[in-house]
Amino acid sequence: MGKKAQGKNSGYIFVDLKSEAEMQRALKRKKEFLGGCCVEVSRYRSTAKETAPAKPEHQPWQRTLRDDEEEEDLSESGRLFVRNLPFTSTEEDLEKIFSKYGPLSDIHFPIDSFTKKPKGFAFITYMIPEHAVKALAELDGQVFQGRMMHLLPSTIRKDKVEDGEDAEESSSYKKRKEAKDKATSASSHNWNSLFVGTNAVADAMAQKYNASKSQVLDAESKDSVAVRVALGETELVQEIRRFLVENGVSLDSFSQAAGERSKTVILVKNLPASTSPMELEELFGKHGSLGRVLLPEGGITAIVEFLEPTEAKQAFTRLAYSKFHSAPLYLEWAPMGVFLSPAPQKRKAGVPGKEDEAGLEPGENSIKDSEEAAAQEEEEEEEEEEEEEENTPGCTLFIKNLNFATTEDTLKETFSKVGALKSCTISKKKDKAGTLLSMGFGFVEYKKPESAQKALRQLQGCSVDGHKLEVKLSERAVRPAVKSARKKQTAKKQKTSKILVRNIPFQATAREIRELFSTFGELKTVRLPKKMAGTGSHRGFGFVDFVTKQDAKKAFNALCHSTHLYGRRLVLEWADTEETLEALRRKTAQHFHGKVTLLLALPSWHCPAAGTALLAQLGAASYVLQPGDIQGFV
Repeated sequence: MGKKAQGKNSGYIFVDLKSEAEMQRALKRKKEFLGGCCVEVSRYRSTAKETAPAKPEHQPWQRTLRDDEEEEDLSESGRLFVRNLPFTSTEEDLEKIFSKYGPLSDIHFPIDSFTKKPKGFAFITYMIPEHAVKALAELDGQVFQGRMMHLLPSTIRKDKVEDGEDAEESSSYKKRKEAKDKATSASSHNWNSLFVGTNAVADAMAQKYNASKSQVLDAESKDSVAVRVALGETELVQEIRRFLVENGVSLDSFSQAAGERSKTVILVKNLPASTSPMELEELFGKHGSLGRVLLPEGGITAIVEFLEPTEAKQAFTRLAYSKFHSAPLYLEWAPMGVFLSPAPQKRKAGVPGKEDEAGLEPGENSIKDSEEAAAQEEEEEEEEEEEEEENTPGCTLFIKNLNFATTEDTLKETFSKVGALKSCTISKKKDKAGTLLSMGFGFVEYKKPESAQKALRQLQGCSVDGHKLEVKLSERAVRPAVKSARKKQTAKKQKTSKILVRNIPFQATAREIRELFSTFGELKTVRLPKKMAGTGSHRGFGFVDFVTKQDAKKAFNALCHSTHLYGRRLVLEWADTEETLEALRRKTAQHFHGKVTLLLALPSWHCPAAGTALLAQLGAASYVLQPGDIQGFV
């Protein structure tokens, strides 16, 4: 409806119809009456507005699209293009600002290949697209380190879209699998940190013992081929670990399952045997400046360090699952703190081990540092285990009817008046925008059960932020969700010579397990518990008992890191100490009856005095002796 300058109706209306047929039908309404007025209907011819100033086609501040790019809806992609950034900014600065609006999935921060300085723009990708829309609305035009940021919805290249569509529509399973592996290559849980491929193990063994690959994999020999490859892998892994420790690598950092990952150090696995460091430098050096390249003898697994995070990310994206000597490269981001010393700024990457200016090899100090770090971590783990064992029942309270505005600090302040608190949490959930909202209940854990009972009596029905609280004892213990549930295999201390072996492949036999473990010492027993009769082979785990504890420890330390049998990694733990048969019987009887009653059958010639002496030797509290009977019993 047309409006005049004063805001009143002008008396004319614009109606947009869908088709020409409807337009012709509407034109027939001419001269009809509407509300007592004769209506004039005519076709509207659009004309260019002369009053509006003409905008230039190409404004200098607008980003023009290339031929291989197309616009993408921000609410679907969640990707922002940020420009006019100061050249002194870093990727961490951007992450700190943009992560306030939601979790980020990727930050692409290009730098100049010669000056190693930022180019002044970046690409920010959010996990949830709604967070990108919110960041665009609030950060566009804001001043960042003295310059005004300009944010735009990002664009995608057509070739990437077409490649993805071709991969999905193609019937080739190999192409679809390569596309899927490429997309998940940045996952931190793709590969074991010390993974060595079976083919690479066979090549390394053949090269080391000056034999052909067919002789290494000879299936007609008496011993098992799977055991032979497993032992070869164990030897290679030990050599790799020894080499890494000598060159300043902290092996304890690989044991952190969900720890933070490095942005400059890449683990390169599945390399062909006899790969040289120069080949790796040439391959990875095309994407940026390298710091250190560590490659053990035999060339199976390597560690490549970049000086710039952006160049490392670019190399990771382009080289993951790419073919290198007919074998795909398995890449993984190394954990934080993998190197005990910082990266050298000016150093030609090559074979490490050269003496430095002080005349000491770089491995001498690093070995001491790694041993001290390992000892310190073991002490911390023991303290954590002791704290976990100290968790006694009856210390946790369940709090209901909380005000949604109540914070954990307010709740902690209220309940800490009764006794010392261990933890205080309020259960929360995310809304559609990704904001954490209170669910109206929480858990308070005290250090002592007496404090929990006191709080149950005194704080029942107390008012917090206008709500009367309902307090109950909780059966479960509050555990922080940040800590990883994964523990090291060596966390349990050795008490026996028996090893519990998990994840045994079902096609493996007891003879192969005996053959594998007998390499490290004399065995007492090998037992693989079987399934129910007629339902299959063993149950996927077993017990290996050595004659001496020293042999058991040697086998455990050699096989616990990365030993695969028939493609499955063996998981080793120390078995619990076994009780004697008499102790088990006594424990069972006490569980059911509270005392032990023995029925002893005595020979017919047994005299009462001898029976009394026998019972006294057994330590019986009371007995009834019936002598003179052929079937005498006690």
